[in-house]
Amino acid sequence: MTALVEVSLDKQGAEYLDAFEAKVVNHGSVQQCWRVSPGPDFILVVQALDMPHYLRISQELFTENANVRNVKAYFATKRAKFGTQVPLFR
Repeated sequence: MTALVEVSLDKQGAEYLDAFEAKVVNHGSVQQCWRVSPGPDFILVVQALDMPHYLRISQELFTENANVRNVKAYFATKRAKFGTQVPLFR
């Protein structure tokens, strides 16, 4: 299952952003990590086997991190399109 996860940190100093980013990019279940603005600090694309697996991932990445202020997860029910090709126009 795929989860699109918004994460907001309590402290947004460069060292805090870098530390969180380093942790999530090294986690095998995180497929994508985006720093975004405005809104949450990060948007993650997370793959999990099922809800119990997602719960373990969320505890490792979010619950155990005292600097994580807010997490909002959206669970994909259908992927209508996925691509990486970028159209080049002249």
